[in-house]
Amino acid sequence: MRVGILGGTGEAGRGVALRLAIAGHEVCIGSRAAERAQRACTRLDHPALSGGDNDSAASFGDVVVVAVPWESAHRIVAEVGDALADRVVVSMVNAVVFIDGQPEPVVPPSGSLALGMQAQLHRSHVVAALHHVPARSLGERDTVLDFDVLTCGDHRPALDLVMGLVDSIDGLRAIDAGGLVNAAALEALTPLLISLNRRYRTRTGVKIGGIE
Repeated sequence: MRVGILGGTGEAGRGVALRLAIAGHEVCIGSRAAERAQRACTRLDHPALSGGDNDSAASFGDVVVVAVPWESAHRIVAEVGDALADRVVVSMVNAVVFIDGQPEPVVPPSGSLALGMQAQLHRSHVVAALHHVPARSLGERDTVLDFDVLTCGDHRPALDLVMGLVDSIDGLRAIDAGGLVNAAALEALTPLLISLNRRYRTRTGVKIGGIE
């Protein structure tokens, strides 16, 4: 599969790009500056990776992952909205602020960033996924992953496509978490995981029991 990543030079975006490339997909890392994206590809050193600006990443494949900082997510998506038409857009963005050192979720007026993106992108299908996989673990080739990925969306073919993409990454299992309205719960869970990471000095993720 061909996958573009908006904000692919950040830690989370680079990690997802690397794991998808290892899984056999072609990936275009996007950035505001194409040179920065190309440097990220050189650093990751995988033949399935290429770099360009965000417009290039948005038009690269049928699936586009949004991995930009939450404060700029809606602006960047709006800038490449035409290129995202008729594509599946994966939002892995979490809105988190730190108050007195404590991470807390930010709830936007739309209820979640993913729902806000869907409201922006009338010709695209937005799926929420990949919020809870530790970015650093994704970016380390030798780190073994063992996480479930809660995935939600309102368009069944798009949801199935993204779940298949997640399942193609060794050590990840996609879980159907229902409609896009549930993205609010996915995004709000992230500050809790950050707190657990700090408390136990580890890299927590999500595992769902009882589902075969």
